Amino acid sequence: MDYKELFESGMSYETFMSIATAREVEKMENISKNISICEKYIEKIKNFDKGYKFLLSAESWCPYVRATLPVLMKMIEINPNIEIKIITEGRGFKYLREKLDISEDLYVVPTLAILDENFEFVTRYVGRPSKYRNIGFDNVKEEYFAGYRSDDIVEEILKRMGKL
Repeated sequence: MDYKELFESGMSYETFMSIATAREVEKMENISKNISICEKYIEKIKNFDKGYKFLLSAESWCPYVRATLPVLMKMIEINPNIEIKIITEGRGFKYLREKLDISEDLYVVPTLAILDENFEFVTRYVGRPSKYRNIGFDNVKEEYFAGYRSDDIVEEILKRMGKL
């Protein structure tokens, strides 16, 4: 299955949220209230020179997904030329993992494939920001899971896209 087929067969954000439990929706809504993206990153997102497609492998039970998805939705709010489709962890493991060259034992959700407007691969974002390997995740995890580290997620995505 190619990226276009995967993207087009994915769920909308609304569908994804409709199959989440009430508790998962509540958690994500609470996180969304805490999302704040700095002006520098907002300007970078606004100035994307073309459209992008975010193909996200996710499950609503995952706290990393609940921290990441509201940030992605905020990016889409800032620049409506970004589209998102969501596939399950199982479909991501079966189809996306191999395309992104992720070994079976390292595949996690969220896994995000960033595609250009022609469904060509641009970059990927997996799990959480890589900067946490240096500063330690335990130092920031409470803030991260509450939505207060959204700039870290945006920064990683922008760097991987070559926008920083």
